[in-house]
Amino acid sequence: MDLSVEAIGIEELKGGNPFQTPFWAQLKRLNHWSGSAFRVSCASFDGTVLVLTRRICRLFTLAYIPFGFSEAFTSDDLISFARALSPLLPDDTLLLRTDVAWGCLLEDSPLLHSCRSSVQPEGTVRIDLSGELDFRQRVGRNLRKEAAVVVRPWQGDEEEFHAWYETYVHTSLRDHFSTRSESYIRSLFDISDPSVKPVLYLAWSDGQISGGILNLRTADEELYLFGSSVKHTGNISCGYSLQSHAILEARAAGVGTYDMFGIDGMDGEGHLASLTTFKTAFGGSRVYRSPTVDFIYRPLAGRIFRMADSLRFSLARRSRI
Repeated sequence: MDLSVEAIGIEELKGGNPFQTPFWAQLKRLNHWSGSAFRVSCASFDGTVLVLTRRICRLFTLAYIPFGFSEAFTSDDLISFARALSPLLPDDTLLLRTDVAWGCLLEDSPLLHSCRSSVQPEGTVRIDLSGELDFRQRVGRNLRKEAAVVVRPWQGDEEEFHAWYETYVHTSLRDHFSTRSESYIRSLFDISDPSVKPVLYLAWSDGQISGGILNLRTADEELYLFGSSVKHTGNISCGYSLQSHAILEARAAGVGTYDMFGIDGMDGEGHLASLTTFKTAFGGSRVYRSPTVDFIYRPLAGRIFRMADSLRFSLARRSRI
């Protein structure tokens, strides 16, 4: 297969997804990941790819690609890429873990091993902002309930940020998900990269912050990362007000696509049923991709790591139930 891989500078990354940008490489450095950029050319893809690497137990290196390549990328392409990339990675690299782009559905291959749980969501809702919006009746009903909610972007006040973070922690305890640290999330706004703009929308109810959503905006799309909501007077939430406001603001800014980021996968049997109901209410198209896969460079150590990683995931999920 005619496939070439060339190391380039991080600043040369031209990925459409915010996770494939210099911004994301800078952010992940705070979690001890190192970013490297490569130019890849083959029949199904001609572009750049961000590869993140991290030391594991001081013995090995894990390589990871978030939302790389394109819809047309195949399993054979990924295998050829992994082999061509190997000499450009640290000598002790254990495996290459990959989350392919939206719309990319890989064929089964004995050389690509599906992970117990995908690092990034396998399904999303993408809303075309160039045409008429198609909010469902559910949105209208809830916006009427949330009529007293006021939404506006965060303007840098640290006390407001801390108040929002407290709603984020409250939401995580209620909905059983792991949180990022306050300093980690705050650091998004200190990264200098004109290609990606973080936006925090805050919802106010009864004179206090009742929630918020954190988005990443590029010239082409706005990506919803995560959010929070707590109920105040009248048991009223703020989720519909936040998302509808953010969608309208993204369209006004000339962004082409709004990505709701995270619904159940194609089998519909995941743990995101309530989120799927909420996010599909704003219209758009459901888009899927293959689960996270590993290409193993060191067979024995790689299998041991995958077993330990699967056990870690099972224990972490059990602790959240």
